[in-house]
Amino acid sequence: MLALRKSIETDNQAVSENGRRLQELLRAVQSLERKVASVEREQAARKAAEKRADTLQWKVDRLELELRRLKDGRWETEEFLHRTIRSLELKVSHLTEALEKANQTIAWFRNDKFGRESEANKVHKAASEEVPASQKADQPEETSEAGTTKEEPVKRKRGQQPGSKGHPRSDRSGLTEKPVVLEIENCACPECLTPYVELPETDDSRMVAISIFLFQYFYQRKRYVAQCTCLGKKLVTAPPPPRLYPGTTLHNTMWVYLAVMRYLNGEPPNRTLKHLSLSGLPLAAGTVVGGFKVIATLLDPLYEAIVTRCQGADLWNADETTQPVFEDDEGNRNKKRWWIWVIASNDAVVYILDRSRSKEVPSEFFAGSRGVLMTDRLSSYKALHDAIQKAWCWVHQRRDFIKIYDGNPRLRAWAKQWMLEITTLFLLNHKRLKLWQDNKTGTKEWNQAQDAVEQHIDKLKALWEEELKQQNLHKEQKKALRSLHKHWDGLTIFLLDPRIPLENNRAERLLKGLVINRKNSFGCGKEWAGHMNAKFHTIFQTWLVNGLNPEALLLDYFNECSKTSGRPPPDVSQFLPWTMSEERKQAFTLPKSYKRPA
Repeated sequence: MLALRKSIETDNQAVSENGRRLQELLRAVQSLERKVASVEREQAARKAAEKRADTLQWKVDRLELELRRLKDGRWETEEFLHRTIRSLELKVSHLTEALEKANQTIAWFRNDKFGRESEANKVHKAASEEVPASQKADQPEETSEAGTTKEEPVKRKRGQQPGSKGHPRSDRSGLTEKPVVLEIENCACPECLTPYVELPETDDSRMVAISIFLFQYFYQRKRYVAQCTCLGKKLVTAPPPPRLYPGTTLHNTMWVYLAVMRYLNGEPPNRTLKHLSLSGLPLAAGTVVGGFKVIATLLDPLYEAIVTRCQGADLWNADETTQPVFEDDEGNRNKKRWWIWVIASNDAVVYILDRSRSKEVPSEFFAGSRGVLMTDRLSSYKALHDAIQKAWCWVHQRRDFIKIYDGNPRLRAWAKQWMLEITTLFLLNHKRLKLWQDNKTGTKEWNQAQDAVEQHIDKLKALWEEELKQQNLHKEQKKALRSLHKHWDGLTIFLLDPRIPLENNRAERLLKGLVINRKNSFGCGKEWAGHMNAKFHTIFQTWLVNGLNPEALLLDYFNECSKTSGRPPPDVSQFLPWTMSEERKQAFTLPKSYKRPA
């Protein structure tokens, strides 16, 4: 029993020991399970982290790719923006220059068309602009040689000045006097009615009147019959009256009147015909047009002689302007502008109508000539052969600075200085020219005047050479200065010959009457009419510059044409100023009251 009990106790102890070990094993298994779960969680977390890492790496790669793209796009965008900015800045610069140029053009046209100031007045006005008060206070007052202060010049009023001598009465001795007696009817005493005694002296006065008296000649050609039998009963009739061309019913005086009113006075033919109609002469326009078409051929010898004379000179002025011609001689409508040129020597003025403004016109005219041509800076004149020396107009050169003065306020001071320098040149040369006209060349005064002009020319040359070397010059400044540099030889050729003027005003004044005629008549209807316009102006202006009466001379020329049955006279030398006798010059001299052109 005891042994059994010990065996049981031993078994119990063994069981408890096993139970303890089992518990420990359970605890160990649980611990392992926990570790396995923890490892599994760590593996899952690691896998999730790896997955997130892969995702993040993909996103990073994408971001890096986008960043590279953005960087590349940024440089492209910056380059594009730079190009755009440069392009816009260039456009702004061009638009600014165009705006300045447009402002200059607008200012020029405003002054030219609507301004009341001439270019010379504008220069003088720029010279006399008031100095600021701060500068006036620092400047000493100008004093005369006697020590007194000089007074500021008072602006001269227009018109005749008070206290001036005035001008004498006009010479009207050439007018025919028509006596008119004014008397009082029944001149007697109002009280006793005793008649007054008429005195031998009269109270005389004169009054100029005008009356257009139109009349027509009624020619009665007498007829004669032979009284002998030598030649039979022959009939003889007095010769017909001379006519400018066969078939015309208008006297030479009427053709002269129409020509003078149209080509000398600039009156449109329609107005002249209306005026004649008011005076009782209805005259069809077709009759006048047909007559002038015949007359145009009668003017050819005179025109060609004047052209030859002008080509043989050695100093000319030339200019050109537009001349509308609506149809050519074939009846084709013209859409392009025609041009009329004026080339004037000392005693001959030539007008040429041409379709173009190209070099062919002056090149053909001066083909065999040699001398100096004063004109503007048109390229057609620059293409002439070397035997024609080019003298350029200082007025056109000064006009460049006037445009800048009017249209660009930033350059006004600079342009004003150049305008004053050129004005000084005109004043110095005017003194020199006056001495030459008074035949004082070679005297001390002449040498001083010549030296003064040459020194001022040297000053101007040094000035534009120095300014051209400056940096950051305005485009308009460069343009004006480069023009001076380019045309300098032609601008200074006047130093060699006092006859050469500084400006081309003579040619422009010779075009003035033609321009007025063009504006009044709107141009010429046919090509032949345009050429006739040039012929009439050539003849009239040539006679006028030589002091001859164009109306009287044209009538004399038409009378000579009438003697040859409507053909030009064989010898036109008696109508040319350079071959005309002194007696004829005195007979056809221009009245002193009529101002010669140019």
